[in-house]
Amino acid sequence: MLRLIWRLFRLLLTLLLLGAGLYLGGPYLLRALGHYLITAHPTAKADLVLVLSGEPFLCVPEAARIYHEGLTPSILLTNEPRPRGQEDLLRLGIRFPDTQEISLQLLEALRVPKQAIHLLEERTDDTQDEMRAVSRFLASRSVRTLIVVTSKAHSTRAYKIFLAGLGPKIRMLIRPVPSDPFDPDRWWKDRQDMRQVFHEYVSFLGLWRHELWGMVRGEAAAVPPPVTVR
Repeated sequence: MLRLIWRLFRLLLTLLLLGAGLYLGGPYLLRALGHYLITAHPTAKADLVLVLSGEPFLCVPEAARIYHEGLTPSILLTNEPRPRGQEDLLRLGIRFPDTQEISLQLLEALRVPKQAIHLLEERTDDTQDEMRAVSRFLASRSVRTLIVVTSKAHSTRAYKIFLAGLGPKIRMLIRPVPSDPFDPDRWWKDRQDMRQVFHEYVSFLGLWRHELWGMVRGEAAAVPPPVTVR
């Protein structure tokens, strides 16, 4: 019950914040909200490229491009929960490829050799779970530099989560997909962009709550500010 109340509170607070931003700040504040979501680092040589879940038709080709440019020897694909209803179809013998299988097919079609592709078997619900699964994967491997490929709107939150979770031993390079059509200067005029912004800020509320609680307890991690595209 308390969890439901908290979710409703987060939803209401997000709506109020976006509404207040629209009323008081107009386009300038709306653009700032969009740009804050985007973090990008210059691409450099890395031990591994991680493709986060979601948007495989955007993110996977970008990971393949990085591989073919000789910037990394390996690509790691995460794994999402199966969509609702798919388990029932599987029990009937009806099988459709899941997101990871689609990503694997895309990499093979883009001439990335199988031996360069690693798969996470664990299905993860959100970015926090992805970070924990990736951390376990990296524990037995020598990875010093990691490129994380994700969508533009998800890049800042992904950076914060992975930087805090993996720690300073791994150099993190966030690579939002350049071809991603998300436009931080006009996101409120596109329905899909609006959904992305709304989802990210709702999710940020939970992240900020966790960070604030850590500060209160004196346990907040020293996380450098993200590099935000302006």
